Amino acid sequence: MFVFEQLKQAYLIVSAKDFSLISINDSARKLLHLKHEAINSSQWSDVIQPAIESARSSDKQTLLFNGFSYCLSCSEIEYQQQKFLAVHLELIKESLNNSDYFLNLLDTLGTYVYCKDKNYNYTYVNQLVCELFNKSASEIIGKNDYDFFGKESGKKLQQEHDRLVIEEGKETKQEEYNYLPHLGEHRHYLSTKKPLFNEHGQPDGLFGISMDISEQKRLQKENFDNEQKLSTILDNAGAYIFIKDNKCRFVYINKRTEDLFQLKSSEIIGKNNYELLGDKQGEEFTRTDQQVFTTGKKLTCIETFNLPNSTLYYWTVKIPLFNEDGELDRYIGISTDITEQKELENNLVIANTDLSKKVAEITALKDELQKQASYDILTNLHNRRYFEQSIQLILSQRDVKPLVLLMLDVDNFKNINDQFGHSVGDEVLVFLAETMARECRVGDLVCRYGGEEFLIALPKTNIENGFIKSEWIRQQFNVESAIKFPSLPALSVSIGVAEFNEKNESFKQLYQQADRAMYQAKNQGRNSSVIAK
Repeated sequence: MFVFEQLKQAYLIVSAKDFSLISINDSARKLLHLKHEAINSSQWSDVIQPAIESARSSDKQTLLFNGFSYCLSCSEIEYQQQKFLAVHLELIKESLNNSDYFLNLLDTLGTYVYCKDKNYNYTYVNQLVCELFNKSASEIIGKNDYDFFGKESGKKLQQEHDRLVIEEGKETKQEEYNYLPHLGEHRHYLSTKKPLFNEHGQPDGLFGISMDISEQKRLQKENFDNEQKLSTILDNAGAYIFIKDNKCRFVYINKRTEDLFQLKSSEIIGKNNYELLGDKQGEEFTRTDQQVFTTGKKLTCIETFNLPNSTLYYWTVKIPLFNEDGELDRYIGISTDITEQKELENNLVIANTDLSKKVAEITALKDELQKQASYDILTNLHNRRYFEQSIQLILSQRDVKPLVLLMLDVDNFKNINDQFGHSVGDEVLVFLAETMARECRVGDLVCRYGGEEFLIALPKTNIENGFIKSEWIRQQFNVESAIKFPSLPALSVSIGVAEFNEKNESFKQLYQQADRAMYQAKNQGRNSSVIAK
């Protein structure tokens, strides 16, 4: 590198990987007429770097810079196990006052450049216009748009666009839509046109620059059509579909969601859960929303929507969405109303409960002694002894796997006993026991393990369904206890969820996992379910 800095020839040293400037010697600075040591970043990226890239593939390339023409040639060198390009600069000619320089510049702009006289005839066209009409400049000069676009498009160009510039001296920037007969197609252009004035200051022609935006217009129409199709599909889907940003604000809702809120989309977009649902319901929805952004994973949950005289239940899937930078900034939610199914399920549970009671009445005398040994007197659930005997037998059976263990603990239960008495505390435990028993299957093992701690074994249940069951029990207890005990503070449970697998071969290990997960739920604010890791 030091050798090139000392050479009298003008050299730039450039990275062979990304063409970034590494070094420029004094000869090159003087040749390029640089006042400062560094080259302006826009000059480098827009002018010099593209010329170097072309020179590397074609041996030599002409560079127009600061009014001068240079010849560029590249040689690849290696220094300290890295590859660089040594770019040699040679002045061709001074061209600041050379009209050829400006004409060449207009030919390389990548836009259509042209001039017209007061009779709307072309007086100058750059190379791109020649290529558009497939004619030489001499075949275009002196003719007007009627000759190239046809009568209809030519008349529209003159009357709606060029007339304002040539006859009224106004500067215009408009979209134009023209038909090209020799190509048999229509094209869109974004054109800027300025008047040219004679020595008396009167409009005498125009100078125009037009950019072909046909592809952009095609893409706009395609995007619009796709959005219309997608919007139609989403508005007619049998689910509530919405998108929220990382502030839990709605950024999209479908028509069905509008109907649910009984508000227009414009009244919902930009608002968060608290603004639409109030503090209590808003907090519940925000909790699961934030879980999506915290984990970056799909979340499946059951959500409730409380109305004055009823409660609606929804099966909701929340899927994270990532932007072009890989950042999680939104999620899409899909909610299905399962209120009717839950009512049917509750009716079936009630029917099964009634049937179980009748069966229990018939066998009451026979089972009394066994019940005293196996059941908790207060809650009528299985006791610890029975659970530990039964779980060992269940875990030894192959057909029960997968199996999930739920550990539940009443939040702030000591405060309830201290403030309202143990009899009220007992009523809370009984109500929780009834809730668990009602929501569990016949084959599930539900037990009061001690104090306010309960265990539920769910055979033939994977961890995902076990978590859903825990969340359902937690929400049912949270919602229905508020009705059952209106004078008490809000009641809730924290739940640990653990799956029986090769890592926890014994009940003791499974219990310890569920216990740790339950305390994690306590530590993160209570009233939640946590899956053991």
